[in-house]
Amino acid sequence: MADIDLIPAAYLKRQLVQRLVTRFLIAAIAVAVLVGGARVALSRAIVSETATVARLQKAVDIYSQTEAKADGYRQQRRIDEARLAHLDELRGRDRLTVLLHAIDAAYSPSIWLDELRYLRRENLPAGTLKPPAGGAGSTVLVNPKGSVPGPGVAASRPSVEQRAEIVGHATDHTRLAEFMRSLSAQPGITDVRLLDTGLRTYTNAQVIDLSLTLLIESQPGRSQ
Repeated sequence: MADIDLIPAAYLKRQLVQRLVTRFLIAAIAVAVLVGGARVALSRAIVSETATVARLQKAVDIYSQTEAKADGYRQQRRIDEARLAHLDELRGRDRLTVLLHAIDAAYSPSIWLDELRYLRRENLPAGTLKPPAGGAGSTVLVNPKGSVPGPGVAASRPSVEQRAEIVGHATDHTRLAEFMRSLSAQPGITDVRLLDTGLRTYTNAQVIDLSLTLLIESQPGRSQ
């Protein structure tokens, strides 16, 4: 009786199949859980990476805009600095001091002034220079000694010319010519030109109207 197997073979086979199926299902579920977890983790990583890329792209855009604005500001600053430097050149106090000292040194009781204007060279009044009234033959033009270059020497022209126009009166043409010569002899004053002149009657006396221009150097003895 000890050698007799009381468990049917079919039952044993069924038990073996059930164990194999159970193990397969457990393995399949484990694989599914692992795959699902991996997909969730990958999805989260993709979302996080996408957000990071978006933030970086936004930062790049902001940097590009900021850099463009900074370039614009730098360019505008250079333009403003150039304008300020040019304006300072035109309004330079050194030239004003040179002009006032020159007028004071050339002053004569026979000359009195009505207006004093600063002019850029390209803004000089247009028109033909007129000869002095009263029979004088030619226009008065005074150039200081040494201002005219010799033969074969190129005339040097300043890069920025600050001119002034003087409008006033003189008792006669002789006093006017003396005033212009005295002006041209002053330090820092060159190219004194008579633009216009004419007679005017005041009560019982006649005076000479005058309008002349001159070039002011930034420093006496030096070109601008």
